[in-house]
Amino acid sequence: MAAGTLASRITGVFRDITLVAAIGTGIFSDTYSVANSIPNIIYILIAGGAINAVFIPALIRHMEDDPDSGKQFTDQLLTLVGLILFGIVLLTLILAGLIVHLYATRLWTPQEFDVATIFARWCLPQIFFYGLYTLAAQILNSRNSFALPMYAPIVNNVIVIGTALIFISAMTDVPTADSVSSTQLNLLGFGTTLGVMAQALILVPALKKAGYSYRPNFTFKNVGNGKVGNLAKWTVGFVLVNQITFLVISNLTTLANALVTNDPTLIAVGFTSYQKAQLMMMLPHSIITVSVITALLPRLSKQAHDKNLAAFGGELSASLRLVSALIIPSAVFLVACGPWIGSLLYGYGASTSEQGAALGAIAAMFALGLPAFSLFYVLLRSYYAQENTKTPFFINLGFNALHLIIGFSLFALLPQGLQVAGLALGYSISYFITCAVTWRRVSARVPELRKNGHLRLIVRVLVASSIAGVVSYLLVRLAITNQPEVSALRLGAAISLYATSFSLAYLGMAKLLRITEVSAVLALVRRK
Repeated sequence: MAAGTLASRITGVFRDITLVAAIGTGIFSDTYSVANSIPNIIYILIAGGAINAVFIPALIRHMEDDPDSGKQFTDQLLTLVGLILFGIVLLTLILAGLIVHLYATRLWTPQEFDVATIFARWCLPQIFFYGLYTLAAQILNSRNSFALPMYAPIVNNVIVIGTALIFISAMTDVPTADSVSSTQLNLLGFGTTLGVMAQALILVPALKKAGYSYRPNFTFKNVGNGKVGNLAKWTVGFVLVNQITFLVISNLTTLANALVTNDPTLIAVGFTSYQKAQLMMMLPHSIITVSVITALLPRLSKQAHDKNLAAFGGELSASLRLVSALIIPSAVFLVACGPWIGSLLYGYGASTSEQGAALGAIAAMFALGLPAFSLFYVLLRSYYAQENTKTPFFINLGFNALHLIIGFSLFALLPQGLQVAGLALGYSISYFITCAVTWRRVSARVPELRKNGHLRLIVRVLVASSIAGVVSYLLVRLAITNQPEVSALRLGAAISLYATSFSLAYLGMAKLLRITEVSAVLALVRRK
């Protein structure tokens, strides 16, 4: 599972690199990125929340309790969800133009809206395959088949990489809505959806191998129950609030790109840059925090069910300490190296080195909030372990209100060219405030969070990371980046030297400051 997840993340990075090389970071790239985001938004908003919060828990319960191991219920569930998703796809295809207008700035030209609508019509069928993939993965997991769902996204990434490379081979200049042909548009749209389709369909043979064969069943009585439905309404509300904020951010970032298009002195950054920068920030979170939570949540749920609050608090406290010791140095690394990494990864083809560096600078603004984001993620799971979805909804409501107020204020105050970075900074500030409030609320009912010296640990980790970061930065500036004509080779060498020196310096400082969590991780790696 871990190997599959890591391979999916790595191929996902290559997918983003080739896509940015193919479509750049200008308005044309935003037409594609907005259109390709809409299916995911609609799926999560209308179906994803209900599938994850209502249907999947019921599916697992029926597989454990029913004499037929949940076969009849699984057939009913797949039939019902398939019909719902198919209906959603048909409706959204009809309304594609209106939906695109919701998520994009009015400064786009009619041609740019037309291009985005073409992309959206190609991409909207992904909604059906997202649902199929989610349910198939859960059926496999319930039958103790875990690996393939982790590897399936690799197929998606490889297909999109191939599509982008074909697009690049046919490209003669930086693509715009006016210059691309209908064949090129159809190629990008078809290849993107083909990837999602393959990711879902590759699980179908595995279902048969795991002992499940689908048979349509149109009897939908008792699919789900009242208790799970009550929990789900807050989960769906949580998703809805996030998507309202995303709608505003999408409009602001596409507006930012449109405002700088006619000024050659400003670098084109917009929705695509914001999206890729956020994914850069999410990579260490996915590898470190999500891995910790994957192991933690079942134990927390069991301890909450057994009302063993001392063990519950101990597990939660240890996880927060471990995440702090690993995610803070990751954030410092990304803040320092963000522009270098952005230029190295995203400075090719239809994008320039300057546009890549600007994307990396936005990632650095996101990275400032990475520790708060990851710690908040852990704290929130303590509520879910106790089957409390109402409190996370209201906490999330507060975060999104802060994000919109702070982000919009920075967007309005900062000059053109820095507005998207301002939105990312607003995101980070909002998470710091939300994490502090959530920590205080959770510690009121979990005394271990007040007893175990978390603040002292965070200060020590921050000091160790900052010293390591400054020393490594000065070393790299002296050795490499103070020389003229910084090429891709020099950037790669700079990042490698920084990563090596930073890691060694941080480990040394962690030992000096007695950050035992780092020693524990090293001991675990040595044992493995």
